[in-house]
Amino acid sequence: MNKWQSWVTIGTTPMLALGAIAALSAPSTASNVQVTCKTNASTPMVIVTLVKDGTAKDYPILKFIPEYFSDADVVQNCQNAAKSLQVAYDTGSFKYLTTDKVNDRPVVCAIERRGIGCNHYSAQVLFSFKPTSNPSQALYEMLGSDFKQAQPPDVRTISRTYTDTKPFWWPF
Repeated sequence: MNKWQSWVTIGTTPMLALGAIAALSAPSTASNVQVTCKTNASTPMVIVTLVKDGTAKDYPILKFIPEYFSDADVVQNCQNAAKSLQVAYDTGSFKYLTTDKVNDRPVVCAIERRGIGCNHYSAQVLFSFKPTSNPSQALYEMLGSDFKQAQPPDVRTISRTYTDTKPFWWPF
């Protein structure tokens, strides 16, 4: 029995040591993503803050333009969208923003892949607009410049527009 235990110990100790060394020597990304709703201006904004190697930089994702929301809903929509997008960045579960109509209300939602809409079981509705709003145009106007597509949607756009939640320059 002692010989068996010593062989097991001899065999597993180096594997455990190598695993610990590998875990300790893994490169540190020292980066973080924080999503918040800033309400200190006349237009509430969802801001993503990238913290990399001790330096923080803010990027506006969504500006909650008052014409698309009731006064009572604008701050709450901003806060809810920030919370949902924080979860999306933490889990990597949602990669795109898109617009749709759900229960006859124009909405913006976060989705995991192109080709699905806001009524898909995996979609997360972030907020809704006033009923008379054009959701594609509203989303385009709300997007920060780092997340905006080159051209706004127009009447010839026959399919849903998808906005990547991570621009091409995203470091991680």
